[in-house]
Amino acid sequence: MNGRNPDRAGAVFGAVGKSLCYVGLFLGMQSAVMLPAMVRAAMGGGPYEIYAALEANAVLYTLISGLLTIAVVLAFYLIRRKKLSEALWLRSVPAPTLLAGASLAPALYFVVATVLALLPEAWTENYGEASAGINTASFTGVLAVVFVAPVLEEFIFRGLVMTRLARAMPGWLAVLLSAAMFGVCHGELVWFCYAFLLGAFFGFLDLRAGSVLPSILGHMAFNGIGQILTFVPETEEGTELVIAMGILLLAAVILPVVNRRGIFGLFRPAPKEMPGLDEWAMPTEPGVYEYDPWEE
Repeated sequence: MNGRNPDRAGAVFGAVGKSLCYVGLFLGMQSAVMLPAMVRAAMGGGPYEIYAALEANAVLYTLISGLLTIAVVLAFYLIRRKKLSEALWLRSVPAPTLLAGASLAPALYFVVATVLALLPEAWTENYGEASAGINTASFTGVLAVVFVAPVLEEFIFRGLVMTRLARAMPGWLAVLLSAAMFGVCHGELVWFCYAFLLGAFFGFLDLRAGSVLPSILGHMAFNGIGQILTFVPETEEGTELVIAMGILLLAAVILPVVNRRGIFGLFRPAPKEMPGLDEWAMPTEPGVYEYDPWEE
């Protein structure tokens, strides 16, 4: 038997264990914020009252739990005197790479919206109910969905989960596993599927860029498009929605062309002095980065 196999198996189990702890923090903070409302609703009625209370305040809960979780994560690494650029992969990257995710966001959103529109209504009914609470044309909704949620989710699922997994297994597998965790946390089946695909895209983007910053901006742009569309008034003719989707399609074509340098760079072999860009498999030996997860 290869003497390195036990070490590799231990590294994999350790990385998965850490990842589950980070996801547990993500879900646990949401549950803790929602618990008082759930208790009050339970005392005043049954399951329907609990669901109604959670849906009515979904955006507020997202905002509060997101801010608290971000604060906990930042405090944890600052107290331990770890560089956030390495602990959370908040590394600086060239501007074209930084904007790669945002420039592809309109195309991603257009594809997702088109696929959802083509799915049978029976498949999307539960998804519509599950996502109704966050599609609110309000300042709180924009703040929570466009700014707080993308930062939090990229911190957790790409900055912490994916990078820890990628130090113990091939990068492509780390991307898929972190995307699967991201999808599971969205719950509903259709939501899981498209969250998984977005998570895989964001993971690939970050693994090639060597930083979580491009996916944060890309995630913000993607969610921002959804929030903008909630402000489009609905009419019987549906002309406003057609115009909005036309503008979105135009942006989906123009922005990647404008930032073609950053997008093509994701597929171009990188210089060897830029770790994380030149290959999918992240280093699995200690001492490669200034921040070393093997020391945790």
